Amino acid sequence: MMRTILVFVIAFFLPWHNLPAASPEWYQDTQFLPQYCKDRAKGGQSSEFNKWRKTFGEAFIHMHHFCNGVYAEQKARNTINQHERNRWLANVISEMQYVGKHCNTRCVLYSELHSRWGWALGEKGQLADAIQHYQLAIKAKPKYALAYARLSDLYVKLNQPGEARKVLEAGLKTKPGSRTLKRRLDKL
Repeated sequence: MMRTILVFVIAFFLPWHNLPAASPEWYQDTQFLPQYCKDRAKGGQSSEFNKWRKTFGEAFIHMHHFCNGVYAEQKARNTINQHERNRWLANVISEMQYVGKHCNTRCVLYSELHSRWGWALGEKGQLADAIQHYQLAIKAKPKYALAYARLSDLYVKLNQPGEARKVLEAGLKTKPGSRTLKRRLDKL
């Protein structure tokens, strides 16, 4: 287990701090990361890095953990091997848990953090905890449609379409123009 973690640390962190050392595989694997993750990897001398530092404030120092969690989520979504997928899910949870210790409700990332955390917990079968994280995301940012969408997806998985409908309707009250929420409600 420690060997796997060490390999991940070397393979993932080295390119983040030394872009010329990044392989074509690293670029391919990270192409779908949020722009702030890619810009953070450019280092402290870049204007993009400093722009995001101002945007995220105190949470910026911990952004690499958040970005690692986003990366792990992408890998978990695209991994068929269940053992490997569980490893990626555990990484999402661990990284979001770390950032959660340094990101309160005023943090720009708070709702996204808890939505991603909730997704990983749900995928691991920790459903009550997943629901709690989605609710934290919604409470902090009532117009954050992704949290409503993911929470409704979880209720659908649990064969509770009535609860899913309630969540979607609540989301549409706060964000009536959300196509994501409307599509899900239409499917129900």
